[in-house]
Amino acid sequence: MKELRQFVEVANQRSISSAAKRLNISQPALSRAIRQLEDTYGVPLFTRTGAGVELSAYGSALYSRAVRILPALDEARDEIEHLQGRAKAVIRIATGDLWGLVILPRVIQEFSKTHPDVLIEVKIADDGSRFEGLRRGVYDLVFGTLSYKYQAVMEVEFETFVRQGTFVYCDQEHKLAKSSSITAVELLEQRWISPGYGDDDGPNVLKTFVRDFAVRVDSMPQALLVLRGSSYVMAASSGFRDLFSTLGIVTIDVGDHGGVQASGAIFVPAAAEKPVVRDFLRLVRAETSLLKLPVLEDASLEIVR
Repeated sequence: MKELRQFVEVANQRSISSAAKRLNISQPALSRAIRQLEDTYGVPLFTRTGAGVELSAYGSALYSRAVRILPALDEARDEIEHLQGRAKAVIRIATGDLWGLVILPRVIQEFSKTHPDVLIEVKIADDGSRFEGLRRGVYDLVFGTLSYKYQAVMEVEFETFVRQGTFVYCDQEHKLAKSSSITAVELLEQRWISPGYGDDDGPNVLKTFVRDFAVRVDSMPQALLVLRGSSYVMAASSGFRDLFSTLGIVTIDVGDHGGVQASGAIFVPAAAEKPVVRDFLRLVRAETSLLKLPVLEDASLEIVR
């Protein structure tokens, strides 16, 4: 199975050299492994391009099955080891920032008290990585908002646990921190941080305008480090309000939360057949019912020039 895993990594990276670095093996050794796999099947699995490699028609056929087989084999191995008492059961989770930083830590703490024999693996990832991981069977549960692409390519279930809007945040010493009735023009005059989301996130009225982004980062913790003590502003989930306030980051009163999105658990039906996954979801339901997230009201922000 080692060669099959190497094949999948090359396909994902579209580069033998990049895949070799991720697999921590030499490029010649990986090239030999791919050739051996091609000899086994008697067909070329990749075609060479100027930028690297692409799957051939034969390779695509193998890849589509390998990404389903390998996670299933890993799951079987984990279950066998768990039954033998040699390893813990595992729940693999991918989340967005809100779930990973605000909601799930408490859930995981409580779950571990009643399930000490279960290992929980959590990865905070962007929506594309969460989607791809769920499609390939890497994750049991994905937490975040449900985008159209999930249901377009696979059968998934979605359970809503919270609803979130978008607030505008700044450092507590920012000139807008204590202001009221902020106008859209005042917001457009600010320099913004993009915390790894789309640049359109924010008050609805600003979505037709181009904002001045000073910084783009790929994680919320990095965005917070840049935002603290700065003159920047940032749009992020309303659910971060209480966590951010402990760090000296406050909301700017703009009266517009950018619309409400349902956020929750995304999973394939087979995942819910696992007792530990069902137990985890049951605890998520209980804990999210106790959360004190901001109550969002419909409002709009007027352009004042």
